[in-house]
Amino acid sequence: MTKRFVSAFGIIAVIVMMVTFVDAVVPSSVHAAETVKIGWYGPTSGSNAQDGQDGRLGAEIARDLVNAEGGINGRQVEIAFADDKGDPKEGASIATKFASDKDIIGVAGPFNSSVMLAAAPIYNRAKLPNVGWGVSSPLITTAGDYIYRVQFTDSLGGDFVAKWMVEEEGFKKVAVVYENTDYGVGLLEVMRKSVLAYGGEIVAEASYMQGQTKDFSSIITSVKNAAPDAIFMGSVYNETALFCVQARDLGLTAPVFGTDGLFSDGLLDLGGAAVEGLRCFCVFFHEFDSPSVQKLVKAYGEKTGKIPSTWVALSYDATMAVIEAIRKTDARSREDVKKGLDNLGVFEGATGKMQFDENGDVLKDFSKIIVKDGKFIPYKK
Repeated sequence: MTKRFVSAFGIIAVIVMMVTFVDAVVPSSVHAAETVKIGWYGPTSGSNAQDGQDGRLGAEIARDLVNAEGGINGRQVEIAFADDKGDPKEGASIATKFASDKDIIGVAGPFNSSVMLAAAPIYNRAKLPNVGWGVSSPLITTAGDYIYRVQFTDSLGGDFVAKWMVEEEGFKKVAVVYENTDYGVGLLEVMRKSVLAYGGEIVAEASYMQGQTKDFSSIITSVKNAAPDAIFMGSVYNETALFCVQARDLGLTAPVFGTDGLFSDGLLDLGGAAVEGLRCFCVFFHEFDSPSVQKLVKAYGEKTGKIPSTWVALSYDATMAVIEAIRKTDARSREDVKKGLDNLGVFEGATGKMQFDENGDVLKDFSKIIVKDGKFIPYKK
């Protein structure tokens, strides 16, 4: 019995030594290389919760489609998700957490410009590439070498709408209503320059507190007294819908324009007849016939039974951009991911063909849309 015990003990000891030897000669990075870990963050709670939840679904679909196709060069994609609540302090905290996790080699997010501006210094110090999916503030252009985005800058989007209103539609007198955030203030600054450049004038400016202002009556009264030809909303869909409902009740009938932040079924649900005729642009529309659009529409429909929103598509594209950068360089480090993003070239996503410029800003096209008979359709003058 003693000999059997010793023999068994000896066998176990040999096995332990072999395992130890294998771990010693095979670097831990080889084990870790079986998966690729990236981070994702956005406001899945708070005033922009619906947009953040849409964004998370977009990232999940990107991950699942890539993994189902064999991953990135055989490595499966893992995503660490975080809720920033649309709060810059939360965004900075998440950036610190992601930066300290050495397995995370790229990040997709966030939705809010103010969150990105708070997080950017941390990502730059950690040399961790971050691709924003909803951020559009002009300030992000100079936020650092490791900051990219698949959303347009407000300077391009705002200028596009200003030209549309003033030069193409002939609405010379413009009122600007904007949320008091980096996003809204950035759009106001663009409007001040572009409306004037196209031969118009701003006759009223009014701000409100995002997530707090519910009564727009005083703002509507001041805008109405200025007698604008058109109103530009520097905001997202929920408070724009609320403004339009109250404006209609108070007899303010000037046509309303905005950016792609208004392109959401939530605008139609909350605004109803009051948002009829509202005009904005989009970078994603589920009826576009491109293979990239229809691939996302099919996957999202199978997952939720619904049609994906712009925020689903933008988050999907931001996640895919990180994934394609990793694929391009077979990335094992954060610097590899940055090289991949810098040399990605033209990348076709659900929001169109795009590429990053020298500042990490995206270049792509716009499509005009209008609310007609309770739904968004392509705009034709």
